[in-house]
Amino acid sequence: MKDIVENKFLVWEYCNDPEIQYIDCLPPQPIKNFLPHWFTDLKGNMSDYDSTNGFDKTIRHCLGFRGLLDLGFTIPLPETLDGYDTKFSQGRVHPEMLHGTKWANKGKTPWTDDDFSLYEYRLRLLHWPWRAKMARGWRLIILPFLLDWQDDWHEFAGAPAPSYDKFSNSCNIGSYLQFDQKIDARYNYYNLESVVAYKRSVNIKKGTVVFCALPYYDIMLFDKQEGIKNQVV
Repeated sequence: MKDIVENKFLVWEYCNDPEIQYIDCLPPQPIKNFLPHWFTDLKGNMSDYDSTNGFDKTIRHCLGFRGLLDLGFTIPLPETLDGYDTKFSQGRVHPEMLHGTKWANKGKTPWTDDDFSLYEYRLRLLHWPWRAKMARGWRLIILPFLLDWQDDWHEFAGAPAPSYDKFSNSCNIGSYLQFDQKIDARYNYYNLESVVAYKRSVNIKKGTVVFCALPYYDIMLFDKQEGIKNQVV
């Protein structure tokens, strides 16, 4: 699979690590390619639903919500998330790392005969076989999927520093997945990784959209990377 040039600020680089090829992962795509059914089926006028609550329009007319359609990229899950570790989905996050939240809630008995954990949720680190190569000043923020909500699972937000391990390897920036493309110090690199929590009573099916990767231009980061001091006028 070839790298994808989105624009002069962003290139998606594909990881050709042989151990991850089994998942046949799609490339990052605009979030608007994966509109949920509740939104595509939603009518624009409240009168279509015989509503008498005094409102004329549904959220299809909301400029703020419609603006989300043009923000960010995502990839559907390339495999179902169940209770087992894979090269893509690994239990490298423990519920107690979120101590004090519902994600660390425990029951009194083991979940099932073959799952002796007392924790209500599983946490998984997802290693997507793509990374972002971005111009200086650009960051990549990982967010939950912006157009839908779930009761049984949650994707966490994150915004790592660019090229966070300072090129410890000539081709990699910390991911245990192996890339062939050489690191270019003139650019910022971000591994496409995300963390999801889901109830032990459910699996998240292959093809589900769980995250949004949002490119963001940070002028303060650009000034720092270019060595420009802010001046007060």
